[in-house]
Amino acid sequence: MEYAWNLGDEVKTDLEILKESPAYRRDAVQKPEFVYALPSDSLLSVSRERFNLDSIAGNGDDVSRIKNLLYWVHNNIPHDGGNGLAPGTRNLINTYDCSKRDSCGYNRRALAICLTEALLAEGIPSRYITCESKKWDIDNDCHVICVAWSDTLGKWIWVDPTFAAYVTDENGLLLHPGEVRYRLQNDLPLILNEEANWNNKYLEEKEEYLDEYMAKNLYIMSANTLNQAEPEGETTHPQWIVVAIVPEGSNYTNAHVITTDDEWFWQEPEITR
Repeated sequence: MEYAWNLGDEVKTDLEILKESPAYRRDAVQKPEFVYALPSDSLLSVSRERFNLDSIAGNGDDVSRIKNLLYWVHNNIPHDGGNGLAPGTRNLINTYDCSKRDSCGYNRRALAICLTEALLAEGIPSRYITCESKKWDIDNDCHVICVAWSDTLGKWIWVDPTFAAYVTDENGLLLHPGEVRYRLQNDLPLILNEEANWNNKYLEEKEEYLDEYMAKNLYIMSANTLNQAEPEGETTHPQWIVVAIVPEGSNYTNAHVITTDDEWFWQEPEITR
């Protein structure tokens, strides 16, 4: 009898492939700084006033405010993976207005860019994270989520506007994608919030979302180093670069900077502009 781990990836589950992923390690790759736009940024100020984001976020602690903004983006811009990104600039106002005008939704990347902008407008450091599989070069089905920095918890937390989803451990501690990845690899408990759903039509199950879909798409993660409104596409804002965190020995090439240094990737935000 030949066990799955002695066979090729084609007969293994995505979770088995993730569990066999080589480790991260500190490296000597020259890395850029992550930069987070301040709420005073001109485009962020316009979005905050247009949508009254102060009221939407509320007056609770930062975790409460992060969740309120997550739900607002999820409830106001539907997900439609086949519709791509909104035409024009990749910012919250344009995506929202196009969605309402055309009665349509947009893809996961569009929603994550919008949530990142809403969080930044409220003074919460945030990045959108592109999550890809080990077969990144032939698998076009990636996922895009956000991470938001909680001063209350002193850590990044996972917020996914496509499914209004966040993830905790067995004690209710909110987790970031690197922690979810580690717990999937080591069969540690993970809890998906009960209200996680697709377009307020179907509830999302932990087994399908984490054990299957995200187990596939947490092999490689990448992020823009300049986190702002209009972080890519048509814009007059300066554009920076994409960095990716990969396991040792990965053949990934689809980023400007590639590192195996997970401690650096999940560092506390320091630089603002």
